[in-house]
Amino acid sequence: MEIFTNPIIISIVLGLVLSLLRVKYPPILEKPLQMIANIASPLALIGLGGGFEGRKAIAKIKPTLVATFTKLFLWPAIFLPLAAYLGFRGEYIVALIIMLGSPTTASCYIMARNMKHEGTLTSSIVVCTTFLSSVSLTLWLFLLRYFRLC
Repeated sequence: MEIFTNPIIISIVLGLVLSLLRVKYPPILEKPLQMIANIASPLALIGLGGGFEGRKAIAKIKPTLVATFTKLFLWPAIFLPLAAYLGFRGEYIVALIIMLGSPTTASCYIMARNMKHEGTLTSSIVVCTTFLSSVSLTLWLFLLRYFRLC
């Protein structure tokens, strides 16, 4: 039941419904909503960083590194060759890189906290994937260019 009462899940469902109904917001609301949308991710990362506990994170370094490697390197290594074989090129394969190899979102930490989890492992994964994604995304883009896939 907690999943259905989670504010993130409720927001996703409401946003999906409003999008499908093509609800138009009054112009007076559009600008403030856009401003809030623009700062949501950085604000979530700041909040996550403020609550980050280094000692607890070090204790969970092994699962953090496994999850980071899986997210940023393993999934792209498995699915990008498959996508290339299936004929994905240009912006389509770049979109796949972004979906497969982008950092874990800060909302995962918020969801973990809302589900009564301490959040140390989740916050460690968010921090680690955010930090290393600049390296992994650059590597994947370099490889796509090298193999002339984008």
